[in-house]
Amino acid sequence: MKRFVGGEIFPDAENQLTKFALEDRTLSDGDILAAMAKLFDRPAFYTPIHQESNLPDFKQAVSDTIQALGTGIWKARDGHVIGRIASRHELKDPGTSRKLQSVEMGLARLRAAFEEMVKSGDIRPCGCNLPECPTYQLSPSAADELQQLREAVLKDFESANPTFHRSRKW
Repeated sequence: MKRFVGGEIFPDAENQLTKFALEDRTLSDGDILAAMAKLFDRPAFYTPIHQESNLPDFKQAVSDTIQALGTGIWKARDGHVIGRIASRHELKDPGTSRKLQSVEMGLARLRAAFEEMVKSGDIRPCGCNLPECPTYQLSPSAADELQQLREAVLKDFESANPTFHRSRKW
């Protein structure tokens, strides 16, 4: 993208392109965390759970965030790759890396709780019987638990990235 938009020059010959790709382009932990912060600037992380209009998309956003933190592959809801970021494995500070691992595990707990609530009926389709209907109903206790789990994830990320300031859209 930088080549086409910003005019950054890189080689066209295969052997030179391979060398270019293998060059060390290490980012600072601050740069990595700044890129990761973008993962949390989306409605799945600031819309109150009881007002979430599409719970399957919420679950997908959580899954996409887990993938991006672990692999560096940042995808949109529809599966196309938005971009690549450094993964948590590329952080140099072991303490920050552990904090990001905790964030990833918290997201996995959030997703697992969501799936368990669907199985138990605490989260259920609206009843219109349309297979692609995004409207779900959730019990107040389910909304509270998901809200608390998500809040814990965001606090963990803030602990890892003190410059992160959540979107306070609501």
